[in-house]
Amino acid sequence: MRAIWLVVCVAAMLQSPKACMARQTERLPESGPEAAVSKGFEERAKDYVSLQKKLEGELPALKTTDDATEIASHQVDLTLKLLEARKNARQGDLFTPEAATQFKKTIRVAYAEPGGQTVRRTVTEGDTPKAIVVKVNAKYPSDSPVQTTPPTLLNRLPKLPMELAYRIVGRSLLLLDNKTNLIVDFIPDAIP
Repeated sequence: MRAIWLVVCVAAMLQSPKACMARQTERLPESGPEAAVSKGFEERAKDYVSLQKKLEGELPALKTTDDATEIASHQVDLTLKLLEARKNARQGDLFTPEAATQFKKTIRVAYAEPGGQTVRRTVTEGDTPKAIVVKVNAKYPSDSPVQTTPPTLLNRLPKLPMELAYRIVGRSLLLLDNKTNLIVDFIPDAIP
């Protein structure tokens, strides 16, 4: 499949380099086993979000407010509930070994293809994040810059519910809870 795309891309580059570069950012079709691994990961991500919503539903409703203290208190309460519910969570629960292998392969391909240097530059430019402990259920520091995940890479990875985000810290790919800033799972050495 990739060989065919490469031939099409080379031919297209001779006619239109922009068309070929645009094709790079599209989500590439996956084969049966790859699709199954992606689907499994997406289901585990949805299960996490369902748990998050269930636990948030158990909290007193957060009224529309500009009061930062009230918002922070609600976030702390949700964080504590998630930590209790996931006290036995460990690395690899969402990024299973099969998913981690597939993610690493996808990331390495994105870095190796034309435009890979742009992907690398996007990841490394900007403010350097503070050193953080990368472990499941650790809190991503709110005062540490959030590293942008390049669109070229995002378009190749399984889609996430809006409550979750991919983040890159050093060479690790993190799955971050957007409401609590908790590290849900991560893949060490995912970034070449």
